[in-house]
Amino acid sequence: MLDLVVTGGTVVTAAGRFRADVGVRDGRVVLLSAPGALTEDATKRLDASGKFVVPGGIDSHVHFNLGVTEAMRAQSALDGSRAAAYGGTTTFIDFGFQAGAGSPVEAASAKIKELGDQQPHVDYALHLMLTQNVTDAAMGELPEVISGGIASFKMFTTFAEGSASGNLLSDDGVIWGVMNAAERAGGVLMVHAEDNCIINFNTRRLYAEGREAGRNIALARPPLAEEAAIRRMILLAERSGCPLYVVHVSSESGAAAIAEARSRRVPVFGEVLHNYLAFTSEDYAKPDGTLYHNYPPLKSPADQDALWSAIALGDLDTVASDDFTIPRSSKLSGLVVDNVPGGHNGIETRMDVLFSEGVAKNRLTVEQFVKLTAEAPARLFGLYPRKGVIAVGSDADLVLIDPAARHTIRLDELHSACDYSLWDGWELTGRVTATVLRGQVLVEDGNWVGPRHTGGFVPAGSVSEPG
Repeated sequence: MLDLVVTGGTVVTAAGRFRADVGVRDGRVVLLSAPGALTEDATKRLDASGKFVVPGGIDSHVHFNLGVTEAMRAQSALDGSRAAAYGGTTTFIDFGFQAGAGSPVEAASAKIKELGDQQPHVDYALHLMLTQNVTDAAMGELPEVISGGIASFKMFTTFAEGSASGNLLSDDGVIWGVMNAAERAGGVLMVHAEDNCIINFNTRRLYAEGREAGRNIALARPPLAEEAAIRRMILLAERSGCPLYVVHVSSESGAAAIAEARSRRVPVFGEVLHNYLAFTSEDYAKPDGTLYHNYPPLKSPADQDALWSAIALGDLDTVASDDFTIPRSSKLSGLVVDNVPGGHNGIETRMDVLFSEGVAKNRLTVEQFVKLTAEAPARLFGLYPRKGVIAVGSDADLVLIDPAARHTIRLDELHSACDYSLWDGWELTGRVTATVLRGQVLVEDGNWVGPRHTGGFVPAGSVSEPG
């Protein structure tokens, strides 16, 4: 007896697509058979005729329950995970938070407990932020953190004390020390890469010229600031041997720096956000234009085109949301270039927007879509093959996508705890129609039909490069 059978669909992995029925028992995929050949009885059946069956989405960059300033206090994991399920994401990767001399082990344990207490609706894994002047003693705890299931560490080359995002900056020496510690322990170093010195110079100049209004944020943090920091971090990664993952790459020059390093076989990987693929710095000129802002800022249409090319060519590896959902009033509270809050409501729209703008518009194949949204993040952060693929033995995290469905995103139909959406009114082609977590159908045709609070912590195993 099977728990679930998904029939009539086209199963997609990063390696290809094929017609198959999927059989599920005890939360795992146990059978992949020719269409109609699966005769075993099942408790539930899903008809996927005319639809793609893809691995459950992995959003490798979200922030829940985090408060870095009074304005930037993110929604709960409970609200965020509800939105995730409606949008086809079955695993999110959140961040623990460690500062300075604080214990990474204690920070990791506290975040795992916090998420467990909130009982999210989908599964979750964790990165750990290491911020400010990380001590040698703290670096010495990284092997224990990794053995506890967290193998990726995020650091910042910007955001000093008093910034719009709080006090997060670590200098290059500290980052170099963490890279060496992480490399020895088998971890990955993630970096928010913007050069703080270039940003400070540009900010002072904008004030001197009377152009300090928040709508000029892209001038304070230009592509050069991103490229300069990325190239510094690549040098440290090349010399240490530590895998480097550059979060939210936003510029053509930043993506090019990563591509050049990869051509030398430096283990460097890159992420783009779906809002960078949908909006540009021209949107800052709109009324309430800073609603569109995230860090790094939006760049030019030429940069946006280059990001699309980079994900199609495989020069960037993942598409994440960087969900940091805060109220509209908080988002608009910063009026000048050095206090504009970042963050946006993105976890629910990521899969549909990328499918519509990518696959439906022939910028991406559906196999590339699967790699960007599921398989690559699973490999890079040690979740593969439990997550990120439809294969016998893997978790039965399945998403059905109707490639022909046309729909309009409406704020009042989204499920985050948020009073605005950048995509309100966007008309899309292709839509998530069902989300399955470990064999349990959570959402079907826009309705919650499954159990709640069933998400669990997925510890990271060995990290690997995307195939």
